[in-house]
Amino acid sequence: SLRLFGGDRPCSGRVEVHSGKEWIPVSDGNFTLPTAQVICAELGCGKAVSVLKHMPFRESDGQVWAEEFRCEGEEPELWVCPRVPCPGGTCHHSGAVQVACSANSEVRLMTNGSSQCEGQVEMNISGRWRVLCASHWTLANANVVCRQLGCGVSISTPGGPHLVGRDDQISTVRFHCLGAESFLWSCPVTALGGSDCSHGNTASVICSGNQTQVLPQCIDSLPEPTGSAASEESAPYCSDSRRLRL
Repeated sequence: SLRLFGGDRPCSGRVEVHSGKEWIPVSDGNFTLPTAQVICAELGCGKAVSVLKHMPFRESDGQVWAEEFRCEGEEPELWVCPRVPCPGGTCHHSGAVQVACSANSEVRLMTNGSSQCEGQVEMNISGRWRVLCASHWTLANANVVCRQLGCGVSISTPGGPHLVGRDDQISTVRFHCLGAESFLWSCPVTALGGSDCSHGNTASVICSGNQTQVLPQCIDSLPEPTGSAASEESAPYCSDSRRLRL
């Protein structure tokens, strides 16, 4: 058995496995995002968006799980992953590991301290609001955020500096939305390198508000050079990145 225990919601918390007698925490030694992905999927919690190490153990914890999980990320459940016994039955670690999955994650757009239909994109991860990185942030991702918040559709993803506090943490997850998903956590997600998310390089969105707009249909190939401007506008080409264009 497997669970995420002690988080602020059902799909986040310390990783614990059941020995048949008691729940035992998994150490943070060599714990990777692919392993977290398997855990979130097995629990029906979407995708992994955060792995926090150095978490304190409970006073009642008598031991740490004596194996390291080496998942590749596509396994159907944690126990299918390769496992490596720790030397002498003791895993090297600096604490417990906590995982936050994407299911039911809150999202908001913040401008000058107020939440509305435009602004900096933030996600609540393990009880703390984190700004999302602008690297690889697409209009399709933005469209999903606007829909999730009831703010219509995305108009743009403006660049430039944003008001980010010095203590704000930038989440290094990359979303791969197609644009039609109802929630950001429904989109595939991968991890970005920290160098891609320098301070101030944060995702931003401007939504249409509560206005109802119809997204255009996409054609599968580039329009012929002889095509009229009207025909190109009515059926825009969608590139392989699958961004949505208004």
